[in-house]
Amino acid sequence: MKIRSFILAAVFTVSSVSAFAQKGEVANAKKNYESYVQLKEANSLPLAMPNLKNAKTSIDKAVAHDKTSADPTAWTYKALIYGELALMDTVPATSKPLITESQTAHKKALELDKDGANKANLDHASGAIFSQYELNQGVRAYQTSNFADAYTSFSNALNYRPGDTTITYYAGLSAINSKNYEAGIKSYEALTKTNFSANNQIYLDLSRLYSMKGDTAKAIAIAGEGAAKFGDAALATQEIELSLMSGKQKEVITKIADQAQKDPKNKLYPYYLGIAYSTVGDNVKAEESYLQALAIDPAFADATINIGGVMLNKGIALYNEANKLPPTQQKEYDVIMKKATVEFDKAFPYLQKATELDGKSRIALENLKTYYLVKKDNAKVEELTKKIEALP
Repeated sequence: MKIRSFILAAVFTVSSVSAFAQKGEVANAKKNYESYVQLKEANSLPLAMPNLKNAKTSIDKAVAHDKTSADPTAWTYKALIYGELALMDTVPATSKPLITESQTAHKKALELDKDGANKANLDHASGAIFSQYELNQGVRAYQTSNFADAYTSFSNALNYRPGDTTITYYAGLSAINSKNYEAGIKSYEALTKTNFSANNQIYLDLSRLYSMKGDTAKAIAIAGEGAAKFGDAALATQEIELSLMSGKQKEVITKIADQAQKDPKNKLYPYYLGIAYSTVGDNVKAEESYLQALAIDPAFADATINIGGVMLNKGIALYNEANKLPPTQQKEYDVIMKKATVEFDKAFPYLQKATELDGKSRIALENLKTYYLVKKDNAKVEELTKKIEALP
């Protein structure tokens, strides 16, 4: 009986030693991994890497052995160790299998970790390591202009770090560069609901994206919202330009005037006011506005063309009015024609200068030709006709 008991005790002892040895591998993996992290954070990567390799050797033994193959801590450290190995490997062909092993181990650890003892480490693996791996892949893809793959990687990173504004921005930027505008809009829309530091530019880009899609109303609304939120001149200008292009001149006049007061040296705002006033039929204010733009920049071709056109149109309107009168109203005809001549002569310097500033502007050449038609200067009319016909 004593001999039999002794044999049983001996068998039990061998089993305990085996389990203890495998527990030792887990502890060794943990110790080496923690040493690696400390050295890595101290920027001593050459010294850190041997620890990571030792940690891998130990954890491979631990998860393969029957005694520790169901240990959640072992699988947790495999996820951490393989994840770090993947981060250190810059070659996708070899790093991908490592990150896949890490994610598989992470899933296994989650299943086994019933009491949540490894939750912090598992959260770190997904929230820091997996997301960083995808972020790194995205950056590399973006730097080589592989924008579609970059978008995929940044989107994957967001699965591990949802709501991260920097990664969301990278995803949106990559989507736009790959012409996946819907995805870009989705990312940028998400950013407008955050305190992202570059949101003024995000609003501007988002407005431009909606404009490219043909949704001008949304583009104007986004630009207006951003302009009001940030007091940003570029956003205000975007809202003004889109409003003018979409026929909302009357609605935007006050906003243009406000921007002109804030930035009195910017020639665009009085120029835009000129366009708005001209469109709503207030030629007096249109002229005043164009003159303000030219006071800032005398060589501003567009403003020169437009003011000449406004003055010319006033003269034409008077000219047409006079020519509708019956022959019996010669006196009235002479009075109106005199006024028309004043407008034509007032317009001429601007009409001529417009062609000097931009000799390829069809509008400028046509306006000057109209002036000479009124003046019955056939030689000039023929000269300008040839120039217009020669335009591409």
